[in-house]
Parts: sequence; C-alpha cells; structure tokens
Amino acid sequence: MPRVEQTDWLETFVAVIDHGSFSDAARALHRAQSRVSTHVASLERALGGTLVDRSHRPIGPTELGVAFLPHARAVLEALERGAEAVEQHTGTLRGRVVIGCHPSVSAGFLPMVLAAVHAEHPLLRIELTEHTTPDLVSGIGAGRFHIAIHSLAADPPSDDLQSVHLWTERFVAIVPPGHPILPPDPLPREGLDPQTLLSHPLVAVAQPGAAADPDTGSALQAWGLEIPLAWQSEQPQSVVNLARAGLGVGVLNALAASVSDTSGMVVVPVGSLAEGRQVAATRDRRIVSSPSVDVVYQAILDAPAPPGVRPAGPRSDSTRGVGAAPASEPTPDDLRRP
Repeated sequence: MPRVEQTDWLETFVAVIDHGSFSDAARALHRAQSRVSTHVASLERALGGTLVDRSHRPIGPTELGVAFLPHARAVLEALERGAEAVEQHTGTLRGRVVIGCHPSVSAGFLPMVLAAVHAEHPLLRIELTEHTTPDLVSGIGAGRFHIAIHSLAADPPSDDLQSVHLWTERFVAIVPPGHPILPPDPLPREGLDPQTLLSHPLVAVAQPGAAADPDTGSALQAWGLEIPLAWQSEQPQSVVNLARAGLGVGVLNALAASVSDTSGMVVVPVGSLAEGRQVAATRDRRIVSSPSVDVVYQAILDAPAPPGVRPAGPRSDSTRGVGAAPASEPTPDDLRRP
C-alpha cells in the first residue's frame, strides 16, 4: 500500500486542482508556493505517478489525478467527520466551513452573520471564497464549498442540492449626475424604463470573453433587450468606476451597488422587482450533515436580509428555489441622488 505520510499532501493536492494553479492554492492555504509544490511532489512519489498536468494553464489533473481526486476528498471529509463526532461529545465546534459567494454577498450580508456565529462558536473556522454565478453553482456540486450563496439566474439547482431562496433584489443603473438617461427631477418612483438603456453603452459584470454575467444577462432577457456590453469587469467597484469615467451606464444588482463606493453618482432602479435577481443559499444533500455546516447554514437562513432587497417569504426545506414568495415592489428608498 502506498504510504501517504501527511494529510497535508492530500489537502494541498485538492486545493491545487480546485484553484487551477500552485500559486492560487498557496494563497488559499496560507502556505509558501514551494511548500505546495513539495506536498504535491511527495504525494506523487508515494503513489508512483503524476497527479497534476503542469503543461497547461490552468493546470488540471492527469488521468491518474482524476482517478485519485475523489478518494483524496473522501479521506479529508472523513477526517472532518471524525473531528465533528468528537465535537458533538464535547459541545465545542471546531470544524471548518467553506462558503462560496458573490463579492456583494461577502461584503454586504455575511459579515454580520459570521460575527454572530463567531460569538457563539469562536473555534469554528469559516472561510469565504468569491466567485461568479457559474462557478458557484458548479463548485457546490463538485464539493469545493460546503455552502454557496448565489443567484438563481443559472440553471436551476439539481435534485441533489438543497437551495433556499433568501431574497430578491432589483437591478440599478449607475451614472454621473446630469446623464441623459436620467429624467428631470423628481426621479420616478418606479425607476427607469429598461428601454432607455438601448441608446447608451452598458458597463456590467462579466467574465473575460463572456457576453454578460448570467445575472445581468437574465435581466436583459427579461427586459427584452439584446445589448452587447461595451465594458465589463468581474468586480462591482470597477463597474462603478468605469461608469464614473463616462464610459457608459453601469448596471449592477442593488446589493453590489450598495457595497460599492458610488459617491458622486446617481443610483436608480431599472425595471421591476419581478425582473430582479433572486439569491439563494445552497448545500449538497448528498453530503452527510455536520454540526459545523448545520450551524452556519441555519445562521444564514435566519439572518435578516440586507437593506434594499425584498426578503423571501416563508421558507420550506426542499429543492429548487424553496419558499420563494411572489415578488412585490419594495419601498423606493433606493432611489438616490448624490
């Protein structure tokens, strides 16, 4: 039997595959890149074969790596379960919970949630990793996160996943004062007609090479618009700054706009709440429940929704957009002049 001397080797190998590079894995694990390389090389020597294909970017597993990866994950998961079994006897949670989410969620919703959890379970380790919607949906199914908080704009969650609707939020336009898209004062309580976007270049969140992020793309489709993005970025603050520079109309979800520096800009809702972004918390039903994940997941479900969004209605415990209440218009206190 191959002798795998350290579980750190397994953790490092899994991180390298999940992050697609040795440097990103090193940052995620808070280890030197040389240590990460040493761990993977040691594991490969112990197994007698190459696990990581280093000839491409992003790097990925070899055929041997693909075969070994689920076993490495299973060993690490079994160790976590063992530690959690001890925790159940001692009453002290010391587990590790990884949450994948949008940058707006990690900035505008989770800090207060995690502060409350930390106050009650100070030894519980919670890690945040930020991604766009497609990576969050695929990541929860692949086991890279214990919990994902994401929009439901992509494909509906599979039956293997428990997805609970948290809130719905409108999209907003972000422009400098006096921009021609703005009607005369006062701003309309219902926000801007999406058709007004047709005459202006758009700036929104998107991955390189993508037409638009699924969230923005879903809104544009609901509005009946086919407008290519003039400028794009994966960071909401960059979208705001590009609009501030006069390069186009910034379009973001309301939470992303609220956690960005929009000083000196006009932020006004576009379209209706029914055409907005639905945000859900998702976990994998196939993975045996753990006390640590249960505590964090329940804290997310119990937490009040961020300001400026419409909380979901009564929630049930099933799949595919649980307990989503019919969308209704919020009070228009999100209409704002600089």
